[in-house]
Amino acid sequence: MELLEKLKQLRQDDPYPMHMPGHKRIRSDFPDVYDIDITEIEGYDNLHRPEGIIKQLEDETAKLYGADEAYLSVGGSTDMILTAIFAATKQGDKVLIARNSHKSVYHAAILRDLDVTYVYPEILDFGIPGEIKPEQISEILSSENDIKACILTSPTYEGVISDIEKISDICHSHGVSLIVDAAHGAHLGFGDFSKNPISLGADAVIVSLHKTLPSLTQTASLLRNKDSLISAELIRKYFDYFETSSPSYVLMAGIDRCVSFLQEKGKAAFEDYEIRLGILRREIEKIPQITLFKPDCFDYDPSKLVLHLKGRSGMELADILRRGKIEPEMASLDYCLAMTSVMDTPEGFERLIKVLKASELGDEERKAAGLYSIVPEKKYNIGIAERSRIFYKEKNKAAGEVSAGIVTVYPPGIPIIVPGEVFNEQVIESLESAEAAGLTIDGDSDGKFALIEGK
Repeated sequence: MELLEKLKQLRQDDPYPMHMPGHKRIRSDFPDVYDIDITEIEGYDNLHRPEGIIKQLEDETAKLYGADEAYLSVGGSTDMILTAIFAATKQGDKVLIARNSHKSVYHAAILRDLDVTYVYPEILDFGIPGEIKPEQISEILSSENDIKACILTSPTYEGVISDIEKISDICHSHGVSLIVDAAHGAHLGFGDFSKNPISLGADAVIVSLHKTLPSLTQTASLLRNKDSLISAELIRKYFDYFETSSPSYVLMAGIDRCVSFLQEKGKAAFEDYEIRLGILRREIEKIPQITLFKPDCFDYDPSKLVLHLKGRSGMELADILRRGKIEPEMASLDYCLAMTSVMDTPEGFERLIKVLKASELGDEERKAAGLYSIVPEKKYNIGIAERSRIFYKEKNKAAGEVSAGIVTVYPPGIPIIVPGEVFNEQVIESLESAEAAGLTIDGDSDGKFALIEGK
């Protein structure tokens, strides 16, 4: 079946989207894409040198977030994460990275040949990575005084929010710039949701407008304030490197429509959304067989519904949801993630409650088995693979070898192992557990993994 025909079938099949993009397939007053699909013709500005209508859109976006500057991307948060890390570092610099960062952070570290120190979050219920604590950052920066930048994710895929204000103060006291991947937090700062990291002192904050707001897929923004330790000139330089030279005006128009929505309807829409979301979470908490992840020891984004069905795997719960015409965002070993947004409908929430109430327990409670508690041995810097000869082996023959690639469970794209680290039994067991649960392993080639020859 052709892609377009299959996409058109979505509306006929009527699966309710508890996943990104945040517009939830709600049709807006948007023109036919063929009418507005242009290149940089006279009078329509240029994303790589914005001076007119695109510059105005950037300024309006910055104002919405309380930032001094906003750089727009039609290549998703990935482009902006690469841009921010390159702007904050030089080749070979030492950086501090939260281990639960998205694979794009690791791509930047590989390309920049960075010397990476990792900070590991505590692993919580159902194997969910928790917050990065300020005292962890302080301890590492106090013992390693040559770190140039710190990169972490807040909120995480599952909604965990770190104390960015304290972490920012600690980083700056050491002369270290702080980059926050807030791709899943484009809605933060609106309504009564937690503050966006750009208002808490971070030097660069990346938000995926498409993930939690009514914007088209691939639309994102990098937010910066004038007192940032990362220069605007370097951000613009590396933005030109990583952003397509033929940016889509259709996607930029999607950003424009999203910004207009927030300006004109955002306040009332978020008030209504938060009321309905609160009711939804309380109704889910009443369902005896369902556990709704709700940490009380740190800040949390309630828009993420992290669901555990007793006695069932995350994939089994996802299958139950799909049979009930609910399409979730992702499934892990022991939980399933349903994403909400300001565009969700009462009917969609009602359908979710109905399906969860009808879900049946498994035979016995599973023991939570997270994927991200592994601390592989680091033998070389992450850029080693770009300078080495590579060979391939099946995972059950890779024990003791040094990885030449990033291996993740996707989504969410958090690495199990990265270049320069040693494949040990724990890594292999985690990959086997993920495969047995029906999760997608990203990073192999026909079942074989890239390894470094002669190391």
